[in-house]
Amino acid sequence: MKLKSLNIYSFPVRAKTDWLILELISTENIKGYSEITMSNYDQRSLLIKNIKMLIKTLSVIEIEDDNQIKNILENNKKDSLSYNTAISGLRSACSDIFSKTKNVPMNKYLSNKYKIGKPLKDVELYANINRSLLPNNDGPVDRSPQSFLKMARRAKDVGFKRIKCAPFDGFSEEDYKNNEFVSKGIDNVSIISKKLSGEVEALVDCHSKFDLEDSLKVEKKLFSLGISWFEEPMNPIKNANELKIIKSKIDGKLVGGEEFYGVKKFYELIKKNILDIVMPDVKYCGGLEETIKIGLELKKVSKECFSIHCPSGPISLAGSAHATSALSSKLPLEHAVFELDDRSEFVLPNEKILNGKYILNNNIGIGVVPNFSKKNKILLQENIN
Repeated sequence: MKLKSLNIYSFPVRAKTDWLILELISTENIKGYSEITMSNYDQRSLLIKNIKMLIKTLSVIEIEDDNQIKNILENNKKDSLSYNTAISGLRSACSDIFSKTKNVPMNKYLSNKYKIGKPLKDVELYANINRSLLPNNDGPVDRSPQSFLKMARRAKDVGFKRIKCAPFDGFSEEDYKNNEFVSKGIDNVSIISKKLSGEVEALVDCHSKFDLEDSLKVEKKLFSLGISWFEEPMNPIKNANELKIIKSKIDGKLVGGEEFYGVKKFYELIKKNILDIVMPDVKYCGGLEETIKIGLELKKVSKECFSIHCPSGPISLAGSAHATSALSSKLPLEHAVFELDDRSEFVLPNEKILNGKYILNNNIGIGVVPNFSKKNKILLQENIN
């Protein structure tokens, strides 16, 4: 195939949050979609600059498959989040076109191409309540222990069995300075563990808030509350040695790695005993087909060391669900719940989640397209040829 145009759309979500959607259009007018939202909004202009630069390389060739795109775009690759996101977004959108060209759903395209076997019809999710507790259009929201419990109970009531929270976020500068945020954060998650004991499993994301000593102390308290998912107490990119020590000393599972790119990086995180469970994000790790390669390589080590990271919009969740389905992953996929009431309507057909599971449809490609009747603005329009 050859590409003829590229568009980037911004869909406002809540407060300062928006979802960035990349649209690639082939000369046969087949459209491929991916989400390219970055956790670091300050790098957005750099992200768009990288996409404009990389698409020029693809515009002059006949594109055959993802491996060709990977080799071309990784030539002289810069290891930065914006560059990784640009490559991942382009690769995922092209994979969407490839599967549509073959007239099959993405999970079947991936399963057939990588000779995996029969994909799952639906995908188990865990509920990430973090984004529902971020500021909304009216400003900051209540982040008391009761509010954490309310959101967790709400997730349980709609069928989720696992619930993730970020109990150490959102405190005052003073609380972080005097370390009061630690005990207050424990209060935020302990209420979920105690009140919903036996009904849900609580997962904790620390967002790299600790040093080595505090990581060990906090994990001990969390494990005593029945919490064995201990995500990123320190940054895996900067603190691999410390995480290796933490992993050797704790009773629970050490989890993380959402901003790494490529099979090699994720394989090393497991083989070098830095993490127990890695979390590739299709937006950053190299795209949908790289995610499959990561999953297949890690299955050689363990069937339960891989869970896709996705606190994102419905385009990203759709692609991530297809990858999880193709791999028949043993661990659930992340889903950001209750961020906004009409989330499901941002794609067509509407996102379908029942009893804590993503229900895959039989449409070709990732199965959904952006709903452009929702408010959006165009950040970039490029005619490639």
